[in-house]
Amino acid sequence: KERMVDLLLRRGAEIDLQDKKGDTALILAACFNRPAVVLRLLRAGAGMTLRDAEGATALQLAKEKGHAECVEAFRTYLGEVAAVRSKAPSAEAGGAGAAVGASAAASASSGEGGEEAEPGSGAVPEEVVLAVGLGDEEAALAWLDGGGRVNATYERGEASGLTQLMGAAAHGHERLVELFLQRGAEINLQSSTGFTALLYAADQGHERVVDLLIRHGAEINLQMSNGGTALMGAAI
Repeated sequence: KERMVDLLLRRGAEIDLQDKKGDTALILAACFNRPAVVLRLLRAGAGMTLRDAEGATALQLAKEKGHAECVEAFRTYLGEVAAVRSKAPSAEAGGAGAAVGASAAASASSGEGGEEAEPGSGAVPEEVVLAVGLGDEEAALAWLDGGGRVNATYERGEASGLTQLMGAAAHGHERLVELFLQRGAEINLQSSTGFTALLYAADQGHERVVDLLIRHGAEINLQMSNGGTALMGAAI
């Protein structure tokens, strides 16, 4: 099947076409537990952010169905992208030549069909958001080591305004939360909807992360744009 996928792609098959259910080739490969095909499609530029009619991405479906090898394929791809980014020269440090190098690295690693953050913008790229969601420390920290800012935000879609610390807290990844705090993450930054890392952790019921954030100085009574608090989220 991998060879057939390669053949079709070489002959011009559009990788991100969706059927009437919203399925793409990547979504179907993830659903039917085809990890080798998932990895080939990702490397060929398949969009990870596309959703089916139910609103699920390929990665979410692989996790929901318990397809560990497919989830690992996503992890492998994210690690590859992060490695490319970590080797890319910093645009601020190297001027125009470095900016060209960073742009080339981003183009080589992009699998998001235009969803990629602009090189040099400082925004958190989609693959880093997904790496944080997976709890992949190596892939998430590689972006920081390559010049990414720990308090940068993701600027697209539902996750707009989300920092890496907020993402790690929302998913209950205690170790990543601690690592981001060690790297200088601002604990009380608020997203576009007013969420903080503590509010995300409380809303999702991650008690250990809530305790960790409070011990590091998170403000307990900060309110979201709708007035909600961490206590209200926990109560619900």
